[in-house]
Amino acid sequence: MFFSIFYFGKKYFNQKGQEKYLFVPKFRDKLSSNFFKKSSYPEKINVEDIVYKVSYTVNKKLESYIKKLLRRYKTDYTAIVVIDNNSGKILSAVGYSGINRQYSKNNLFSSTHPSASLFKIITAANLMEGGKLKGRSEVEFVGRSSTLYKYQLKNRVNRFKKIQTIRNAFAKSNNVIFGKLAINYLSGIGLFKTASSFGFNRRLMQEINIGKSYFMMPNNQYNLAELASGFNKRTMISPVHAALISLIVANEGELIFPSIVEKIIDPLNGKEVNFKRIKPEKIYSKNTANELSLMMRQTIIKGTARKSFKNMKNKLKTKLFIGGKTGSITGGLPYGKRDWFTAYAKPVNKHKKNGGISLAVMNINKKRWYVRSSYLAKKIIEYYYINIEKIGIFAASR
Repeated sequence: MFFSIFYFGKKYFNQKGQEKYLFVPKFRDKLSSNFFKKSSYPEKINVEDIVYKVSYTVNKKLESYIKKLLRRYKTDYTAIVVIDNNSGKILSAVGYSGINRQYSKNNLFSSTHPSASLFKIITAANLMEGGKLKGRSEVEFVGRSSTLYKYQLKNRVNRFKKIQTIRNAFAKSNNVIFGKLAINYLSGIGLFKTASSFGFNRRLMQEINIGKSYFMMPNNQYNLAELASGFNKRTMISPVHAALISLIVANEGELIFPSIVEKIIDPLNGKEVNFKRIKPEKIYSKNTANELSLMMRQTIIKGTARKSFKNMKNKLKTKLFIGGKTGSITGGLPYGKRDWFTAYAKPVNKHKKNGGISLAVMNINKKRWYVRSSYLAKKIIEYYYINIEKIGIFAASR
């Protein structure tokens, strides 16, 4: 009689029906190899001469719309990830190159992209936790908010000084204020720990191999300011992780690890392989959650994404809580100017059964700009809530 044993994480299982946990390295490696080989999703995977059937969490209707959207704008490179906030299931993961006119998953799951100002979300969480600062706290700064010179970080009396609240500094992506706050209130170790709790330097997915997002310990005070503000090319992230950061904010500080595999069918008995998910983690307090939500909301209303979200179909802007964060930087692989946007959107009449979605859009432009990442995000949110969740239709018909 045929009998086989695999090792799935912490426990053995066999084909007679014993409990089955996680993925063996061989299974993960084989699935990853097939997964990244083509733009489609491999429905079968051969592991030690056993052909398993694999199904995925992606919403085909949503993914089809996103592909259509990307064909229209033909950006040099774009990566878009949409995640369900309740479950961590990836509803869509589409990568596209207008240069080659091809779809690819590589940029979606690779951590070769500088995080830029997206990292201000992590810094803001570190600043707000413990109640030392509030979003309405005011901070002085001099010079342009988009630069970060050493003289700007000194606490000197200056007749050219300007003042912003931390909330507005976040919404308008003020590097100077976040650099000053990091030097005055944070430590390198503290920021490193907060980054780790948000998923940096950790495995985020069990079923496929993806690059770990990378955050390094700062080696001096100016470096701390660079890292805290996102004004550097060394903090690296994947679009999947960028969407996950918004999911954490949407879930009031709860990290739910992302997944793209819906189920795996054992061909020997026709039953589903029960792989154990990583348990969610609560990473910051409710007060911090409220502050971060207000900051990300401010980005949409008065900040760097306000133009993209000025008008929404079916008055969705009044029916959804939407928060976001932009970022831009030149560098990474493939090389180019990155235009980042991460966001969450959930119904105003929120209950635990509908936590909404989070998404990340990353455009890489080499010579010219085609479309803003925040605008693409708005279009996706509109489509999702009008054609899939249909909140726009129901609300409009009352």
